Formats: sequence, C-alpha cells, structure tokens
Amino acid sequence: MKIIDSHFHAQILVEKGLDAEKAMSFLSGGIDIGCSADDIIERSKITKNFPHIKRAAAMGPWEVENRSMEELERQLTILFSNVEKYNVKFIGEAGLDNYWKYGTVESQEFLFIRQMQYAEKSGRRIIIHNREADKRTEEIIREYGPSKGGIIHCFSGSLDVMRAALDRGYYISYAGNLTYKANQSLRDTLKYVPEDRLLLETDAPYLAPVPMRGKANTPLYVVHTYSCAAEVLNLKVEELSERVYSNFLSVCG
Repeated sequence: MKIIDSHFHAQILVEKGLDAEKAMSFLSGGIDIGCSADDIIERSKITKNFPHIKRAAAMGPWEVENRSMEELERQLTILFSNVEKYNVKFIGEAGLDNYWKYGTVESQEFLFIRQMQYAEKSGRRIIIHNREADKRTEEIIREYGPSKGGIIHCFSGSLDVMRAALDRGYYISYAGNLTYKANQSLRDTLKYVPEDRLLLETDAPYLAPVPMRGKANTPLYVVHTYSCAAEVLNLKVEELSERVYSNFLSVCG
C-alpha cells in the first residue's frame, strides 16, 4: 500500500529528536515544507537521499513579525534565490493566519500575494496556510492564485474556500485534526472533495491524529488519518491510498 504525506516539516522533526529518515523511508511520497526564507539550506541536507520527497519553500505568515515591508522584501529576495538554487518544487507554506494575528493584516497579505505572484511567474504550485482567514483567502486565491493551482494544506475552512480553490485547480489536503472527535463538521466537508483532488498529510511534528494525539507527530502516523478518511468516505483504506497516491503524482507533475 502506497502512503504519502503531502505536508511535513523535516527540519523540525530533527530538531525535536524524531527520526526523520525513518519517516521518509516509510513514505511512498511526500512534501517537505518550508517556513522561512533560508531554511531550505538545512532541509535540503536532510532530504537529499530521498528523491520521492519533494521540496517546498516559502515564508509563512509568522515571518511578518517585527519586520518592516523593506525587510520583508529583502527576505523575499533571499527566498526566491533559494527556490531556484535548491530545485524547489512548490512555494509553501504561505498564507494568512487570523488566529495568531501575526504582524498586521496588511503585512500578512503583502507577503502572501507576493509569493502567489512569484509562483505564477516561476510556473510553480503554491501550498496555502489558512487559519481563520476564509474570506480573504478565498478572494486572494481568485485574484492572484497561480494558474497551476496548488494545495490547501490542513483544510479546515468553509465550502466557499474549497470551491474557490477547486475552481482554480487546487488539491485539498486533510491533516490529523480530521480524526478529532469534535471535528464532525470538518469530516463532513471531506465528502465534497472530488476523488481526484484529495490529499492527506500530517503537518508533522504538529497535529498528531487520534490515537497519537498529544504526542509529537511524525509521517509514520499519517496512517491513522487514512483510516479515518476511508471510514468517512466508505472506502477501503487500500482503495483510498491508491487514489491519494495518484493525486500526489499529479500534483507533483
């Protein structure tokens, strides 16, 4: 059975003392996600022996904290140079976060849109972080979303956001919070995702699924999210894994 993890953080796994190499060896495919302008330098060393693990790089919304617009521009220049230098497949994760309210609304949107524009210019897909920012995320996707689309990671938004993303060729990825007892409404949204647009992830080392909730997460635990999703969709796990693997190959194509 082929298992993929469309969103995990290899460098943070290593920093937390988790076995990133074991996790990547377990997977049939995955995407190692970036958080800052230059973290790809160390991450590339961790993933270099794993050709089935694709690389993403971006500045997440937390990167606006205590930075002027001028400094953000300087960081973006570093990021875009590293994207080209280190053979980065995706721009991600980038987006908006109204839960933590990093920096200002204006600085978050500036950073997100600039990376959207670069994804379009460079012919790459984008991986989106959206936390309690549904309306503006939907608007930015419709106005600036790259023509190649991308992935909405750790989907927890509205059906309007999902429709906007699907209209622009995005894939919808669910993480371990799909398994949480209180998230029935999230499980309900899973039924609206076309079978050729569904991905599954861990966001490791965060959001460990039930029954591992409370522990540091690892791509090894993504199987629990597969089991939950298969139950919601009334599929055998083996059938779901084939669908998701096919979608992973498509989004990486």
